[in-house]
Amino acid sequence: MGLVAGPEAAAQTGAGAEREPLVFQADRLDFDRERNLVAASGNVELARGGRVLRADRVVLDRTTGIARAGGNVTLVERDGEVLFADSVELTEDLRDGFVEQFRARLGSGSRLAASWGQLHGGTRADLNRAVYSACEPCEDDPGEPPVWQVKARQVTHDRVEKEVTYRDAVLEMWGVPVLYTPYLSHPDPTVTRKSGFLAPSIGHETELGIRLEAPWYWNIAPDRDATLTPIVASKRGVVGAGEYRQLFDTGRLEVSGSLAALDRVSKEGVGGGARGHLRLGGEAHASDEWRLRGEFYRASDDGYLDLVGLDGSDNLHSFAEAEGFFDDAYARIGAFDVQELRPGLSGDTSPLAAPEFIYEWHPGPAPDGIWSIRAAGAALHRRRADENQRVTLEGRWRLERFTDGGHRLELGAGARGDAAHGDGARDGQHARLLPQAHAGWSYLLAGGTEELQLTVEPRAQLVLARNSAGKDDFPNEDGEAVEFEFANLFATNRFPGLDGVETGKRIDYGLQMGLHSLAGWHLDAGIGQSRRRHSNPEAPPGSGLDTAVSDLVGRVDLSAGEMTSLSYRFRLDKDDLTTRQTALNLAAVSDPLRLDARYAKATGDGSEAAEEREQVDLTLHASMDDNWSAFGRHRRDLDAGGALLHGLGIKYEDECVFFETVFEREFNVPGGAADNRVTVRLVFRDLGTYPQRRRR
Repeated sequence: MGLVAGPEAAAQTGAGAEREPLVFQADRLDFDRERNLVAASGNVELARGGRVLRADRVVLDRTTGIARAGGNVTLVERDGEVLFADSVELTEDLRDGFVEQFRARLGSGSRLAASWGQLHGGTRADLNRAVYSACEPCEDDPGEPPVWQVKARQVTHDRVEKEVTYRDAVLEMWGVPVLYTPYLSHPDPTVTRKSGFLAPSIGHETELGIRLEAPWYWNIAPDRDATLTPIVASKRGVVGAGEYRQLFDTGRLEVSGSLAALDRVSKEGVGGGARGHLRLGGEAHASDEWRLRGEFYRASDDGYLDLVGLDGSDNLHSFAEAEGFFDDAYARIGAFDVQELRPGLSGDTSPLAAPEFIYEWHPGPAPDGIWSIRAAGAALHRRRADENQRVTLEGRWRLERFTDGGHRLELGAGARGDAAHGDGARDGQHARLLPQAHAGWSYLLAGGTEELQLTVEPRAQLVLARNSAGKDDFPNEDGEAVEFEFANLFATNRFPGLDGVETGKRIDYGLQMGLHSLAGWHLDAGIGQSRRRHSNPEAPPGSGLDTAVSDLVGRVDLSAGEMTSLSYRFRLDKDDLTTRQTALNLAAVSDPLRLDARYAKATGDGSEAAEEREQVDLTLHASMDDNWSAFGRHRRDLDAGGALLHGLGIKYEDECVFFETVFEREFNVPGGAADNRVTVRLVFRDLGTYPQRRRR
């Protein structure tokens, strides 16, 4: 070993080409030749094999190869992890040794400390009388106990397995012991995926009793994982749920399901047998243009998924399709099926669409206008109802021009042809041709002051089409729920989906206005109406489009900076201006409170398709400080005069712990039977899945 001394001295030693040199650097080096010691002091740095030891003083015994360091000792590992200690004894390769008053920062802020311990091979630390926490020390009083910490007789940090293991561990919260366990293990903070138990949740529901979930995560490989979740319900039985996910170079696969042994109650029907569900989905990119997608989703019975809290949907969709994405076109062919879950509705009338296809061609704008072509078709099959097959071919053209005076003019034309074959009520073959043309005009006026800008835009449109689409021969499978509003006032076809067609001659007219302030608030509003020569037999009763003169539709959007916003949508009766439909959304923030209010009203005409509804949903959030918050929620049916949902919750959240408890009382119908739910979650960072913290 050769040494070079001096104020910025360095010494190197080598034992062959395979051994990396040991590098010394210090303000001062002293030699004791009789005992074969090298003493370094003042900004000492000792490095070998990517590891660096820094200290106020280091004594190297060249006979034993042991380095003793003291005073502000820092050991930097090859992966960048930093260890601190009052004193250490290490082999000259800096891989093995003893430490006193050990401290380490793991990952992003987690801390591990111990009275003393032993380092093994640079990959494992066995520590005694150790403490671990993911909480930052209190800025005002660093000596105050953190929100939580784990104290243990012995802790092992395995840097190869990236695991922290405890023996005789006690969990403390705010310095108070709350839980003892003889053994505890969790991944170190640098790990993003590792097999093990996730944070459990516990709650109580009226139908299930005490509900306990204890998910277990299995990190199978970098491209696949699984989660197994046993659910125990004290009143009803056990549910086993699971999920498997896998990524491929050209796609993904997801499989989830459950199997349950739940006791039935009278309202769920009689009969035994297993209950459960299966969901299988995925996609594959066959080429740059084509994508294959599919999903199979089925439940054993109507009420199962909602009962166990896995899915509250009214129906489950299954499909398989191939999609093509091209420069100017889009294509899809596939099949679609539905499982009906709403009580009292039979799945026998739900259609299976196989095959179903659509092709759309939309080239870019050209001097002579914008052209488009659409072809679509489907074969619908039912167990006990009409079956039909149909194809549609549609072509459209639109031209837009602006005059020198600022007037916007629009012309458009199109034609749609349909052919259908039906069994049952629509037995036989049917065909129709539906031409359509439209002309539109608008004129934007703007003015104001330096602080306030006003825009006003009147708009009108004339649409010419056949008076009837022959709806008795052509079923409307996907366009019965017509929502007439200002957003689609000037659409040439206000029916959703592919089946619905709006016919007749009509004039649409309306007015849009905008008021924008440099102070940060904005007001946008609009109102309009549609008028036709005759009533519209194609539109559902009560939709606002079924009469010769439509209802008035409008909107008002108000925003005051980023804190408050109001969205108001309305439809008023054409004769007496009474409210037919109203949708009001309000979000208002005034620290520490945030109010979210939703109000909806729909006045029916007595038909089943347009029943009267009026409902309000209020949620109030209160931030008590940087960590504690609470919320209350109330949903009420104003038409029937009864509550639908009550909810209360409280939450604590900081950088190292998440706690939430929620109580909900939900009614099936106003004044009916109630389902009570209580859920409690407590998650410690690094000890389970940690929710993504929301920024206020």
